[in-house]
Amino acid sequence: MADRNQSFPGVCRDGAKECLPNIFRLVSITRLPGPNGRGVTNEATLFHEQASLKVVWTSPQVDCRLKRGCYVSVRGLDSKTFDCDCQQIKRLDRLDKALPTVNPFETIPLSWVRDRSWVHRAASLWEQLSRPFQHLVTAVLWDGSRLERFLTGPAALHGYPPYPNGNLRHAVETAEQAKMLANGMPDVCNSVLIAAAFLHDAGKADDFCLTPERAGYEFSERGRLVGYRHTILEWLAVARCKDGVIVPESQYLALVHVLTATRGAEHLGIRGPQIIEATILSVADRVTGEAAWGYGGRFDFPKGAPFDARP
Repeated sequence: MADRNQSFPGVCRDGAKECLPNIFRLVSITRLPGPNGRGVTNEATLFHEQASLKVVWTSPQVDCRLKRGCYVSVRGLDSKTFDCDCQQIKRLDRLDKALPTVNPFETIPLSWVRDRSWVHRAASLWEQLSRPFQHLVTAVLWDGSRLERFLTGPAALHGYPPYPNGNLRHAVETAEQAKMLANGMPDVCNSVLIAAAFLHDAGKADDFCLTPERAGYEFSERGRLVGYRHTILEWLAVARCKDGVIVPESQYLALVHVLTATRGAEHLGIRGPQIIEATILSVADRVTGEAAWGYGGRFDFPKGAPFDARP
């Protein structure tokens, strides 16, 4: 398995000091007829926090698998063109299977998130997960189109300020708040808590879609009929099956419980909060939601049993 900090063979700046990352995000790609009308000339822009590259290569035919937002690795970067505006390469390989050591927040294009502090905070949260949970979160967010919708979409259509990158901001704030609330609690599984806090609204990436006029957001068909809580469970199941993510069963069940626990819904087959991580997430979610509106009052939390305050 390739390490995410591994460099391309023989391609470094200043002898060997600044090696290029092994994986990039494909930001854009254009295709033109090749020399003498044969084949295809491909030009692409690639992004990683450590480097942004423009590359060019020729191919016998169009590779339809290379799409905006996907992960790619570079093959055959010509060191003679390294300092040119556009690097000559042999090809780009699309990476379809999530790699456990790839931090998805190291390849977020500027066009997706302008305020880079949110990206860096998200990357830091990912680093604090155990290796199995790092792999799980990476697998859930591996699809570039899904990740872009998650990062650029709103936190809600109503009841939450329409900040740019609202869903990302709420995810980061909730995870950081949950960490703070859990400080000093030895029985808390931090990986379960952080992963659940970060992913608790991730399914909203499929809940909302741009209006036909692209002037705002509205509910998608999936948002109307299924909803984000079911969507995230589907994503988790696919990640375990397709990408071979191995998380200890007890921790996986705890994660699913924290994501779905809702007080007062037992008659629907949904369990109320049974573990401390579920209670912490409920509180953190409500605190960050109220704070987004500058709420100045105090919270009247129910006494005794854990509760769920998420909308």
